[in-house]
Amino acid sequence: MIELDRRHMLEGLAALIGLSALPADALAAAAQKPSLLDAPTTALLAAVSDTFIPRTDTPGAVQAKVPATVDGLLRDWANPAHRAAHIAALKAIDTAARAKTGKPFALLTPAARKTFLTGYDLENFSNPDYYKLKDLLVTAYYMSEPGATVELRYEHVPGAWEPSIPLTKDTRAWAGHNVG
Repeated sequence: MIELDRRHMLEGLAALIGLSALPADALAAAAQKPSLLDAPTTALLAAVSDTFIPRTDTPGAVQAKVPATVDGLLRDWANPAHRAAHIAALKAIDTAARAKTGKPFALLTPAARKTFLTGYDLENFSNPDYYKLKDLLVTAYYMSEPGATVELRYEHVPGAWEPSIPLTKDTRAWAGHNVG
């Protein structure tokens, strides 16, 4: 579970404010530029993204175009040090997978990727570069249209306050809009 503290919450809020200031077609224009990542690294990014957020009854990270979004952010937004750290964290996953399974991470079956990444996550969660990569992938997903409108429930103007909502296996978290 990701521990939420004030610093990370403020960093995420700053990122959301910054992205909201961009013209609506800015991210689409970024996706039309050539990819920063080579084909094997793009496949690795897609496999890691898909393992973190697979398709279920809602779109997964690949369907939400998280790999393309992250590629665009690394290419157009990240400074060289952050870009290198994110790519190194991604490649460290592949190196560890090769050492443990004898195969590149992207070539593992979805079940084998999940098993490997579960153990890797436990071993490396305190690694700041891995944590930042994981945070970037999850943030890119929930900032996508499918992540924000299909995965999360959304009410532009929420109704009455309900102090006790029964939780079931189908209950989803809320994406809110603060109407002031």
